[in-house]
Amino acid sequence: MAQVCYCSVSSKITRERTEEIRKAADLTDKIRAAGGLSICDRTYRLKKYKQCFVASELVKWLIDSGEAEGEEQAVELGQLLVNTDYIHHVVDEHNFENGYLFFRFRQDEPPEQAFQGPSVAFMRGQEGALISLLAKRRIVLGWTYYTFVLSPSSTLYQYRSELDSAPLQCYSLENGFIQPENPKGNCKVFAIMHVFSKTKTKLLTLGADSSETQFTWLQAFSARGLEILPSVDEADEMVKNARSIFDFKATDIDGNVVSLDRYRGHVTLIVNVASQ
Repeated sequence: MAQVCYCSVSSKITRERTEEIRKAADLTDKIRAAGGLSICDRTYRLKKYKQCFVASELVKWLIDSGEAEGEEQAVELGQLLVNTDYIHHVVDEHNFENGYLFFRFRQDEPPEQAFQGPSVAFMRGQEGALISLLAKRRIVLGWTYYTFVLSPSSTLYQYRSELDSAPLQCYSLENGFIQPENPKGNCKVFAIMHVFSKTKTKLLTLGADSSETQFTWLQAFSARGLEILPSVDEADEMVKNARSIFDFKATDIDGNVVSLDRYRGHVTLIVNVASQ
């Protein structure tokens, strides 16, 4: 199945977004205060899911209570609760729909599942967060698509999908580096970005399906203080054209990029050490 790459940046919290959050909060209070919705432990295929409710029962409650005029509006209100991070599917596999699906209020999350990291829905409400479907290069499986979120604080979160309650992995990119690359041969992605930590340890390799998506991410990385290195092709060309070591840069012990030209005129010893 072809993957469609989307890319969105959360702008300032708009009046519309504020109204959605207020409406969802009010609706949550009404649902929980009325006592008409059964929230309890449920079992499906021999597995127990704690403190959850059935989506179709919430649809019925919304209609019976007058909060919704019909099924379509009730489903829209249920999805509003998902989008504002008040409820989620118990295994994060479905948006809200009128069916026998288990959903849970965030405040009813079991202790062992709570505070595992920000959900994608929560990050959508964070000003400046970049959310995108990107491919990640894996050693055995090759390119696999995930939802990636770049926070305003330079943390990169990797999610299985945009419905996830917690990230699969987190990468701290403060003072890191990004190196673009143009794929060669029969590659499944249009553009490649190598992501390095501040010590220039490679953290992961990402693939974008368009130059526009790559440009958006490079802009976001740069805005957060990451240095955009010359592309792999440009670096190769620099090596070919270099006339001395003073044409190169290196990372010092503090993680700062230093031009070797500063040592021109000094006796210089270059040592390759197997440490980070």
